[in-house]
Amino acid sequence: MSDDFYTILKMPAGGVKLGALRGDISAPNAWKNVGIVSKLYIYPLKSAAFIPVQEMEAGITAGFSGFMTDRQFMVTDMTGKMITSRRYPNMVLIKPEVTEKEIRLQYSGKSEICVPIQTGGEELTCNVWGDSCNGRDLGEAAGRWLSEVILEQPQGLRLVFHPSGLSSRPDKEENSYLAPLKKAGDKPYFADGFPYLLLSKPSVDQLNINLENSGADLQVEETRFRPNIFVEGDFPPYAEDQWSYIRIGENVVFRNVQPCSRCIFTTVDPGTGQKHHKGQPLKTLREYRCSEDTVERKEYGLSPFFGINLGVEHTGTIRLGDSVQIKL
Repeated sequence: MSDDFYTILKMPAGGVKLGALRGDISAPNAWKNVGIVSKLYIYPLKSAAFIPVQEMEAGITAGFSGFMTDRQFMVTDMTGKMITSRRYPNMVLIKPEVTEKEIRLQYSGKSEICVPIQTGGEELTCNVWGDSCNGRDLGEAAGRWLSEVILEQPQGLRLVFHPSGLSSRPDKEENSYLAPLKKAGDKPYFADGFPYLLLSKPSVDQLNINLENSGADLQVEETRFRPNIFVEGDFPPYAEDQWSYIRIGENVVFRNVQPCSRCIFTTVDPGTGQKHHKGQPLKTLREYRCSEDTVERKEYGLSPFFGINLGVEHTGTIRLGDSVQIKL
């Protein structure tokens, strides 16, 4: 591959700077339209299949629609440590369905299981990326079903549920350099770091162009990156990186708290549950989406940025087709 190609890859598209927000991050007095909400997704069970929705209540801790709340369920090992598709990619093929009283899990070739969620069981101390939090164990049958699907053995895993209300995760620590708009309450249930992830169609389109130019045998779609909010509009790729405040519809306002650093999960195909044999698209993202800032490089290493993590400033309902506005 030519040196010119790699030079092009490393240039931020549209002049967008990589990394945390810099400059004026004061609250907006006026707004301008940049696009619309084209997709909304909820992931009731961490690392399992996505559920597209028409509208979502944007709460402080998570988005929810009907009885589904984002990442309110999680698979753990026997010590309470999270189990994800990074290690077990077939987890993305587990299809959850949540009703008022139960969660139903489906997986091709295996009988579905319906697990009551109202009575719960023993409360466990769980671990999500070093965060200690609470989860209610949903019983032996669920643990056995998941162990058979994921581990191909009769035991070793548990299904836990986080009760509704405030997250039991610890408050976020302030860091004015890496995340100047982060607040202590920007904590989810079992999501990796923050309550929401936003990604744009121009960014995905540009990644596909770069994948094609690099000779990769892959084109990707937004679901591989597991956003809650997918937007489209006439703006440059990766422009969302520098959107400090984002208003959706008439009154829901989000803060851009931190760029989303990416890992091997991006190599998992959500349709097949298999990792790409050449580590794409992560390999290509690393060529042009890693920060060159010294402090950020120490924090994120070679994890590239793609999409932005959000905290909620004003709660409310967001819907497909809603206008997306940013600080004027």
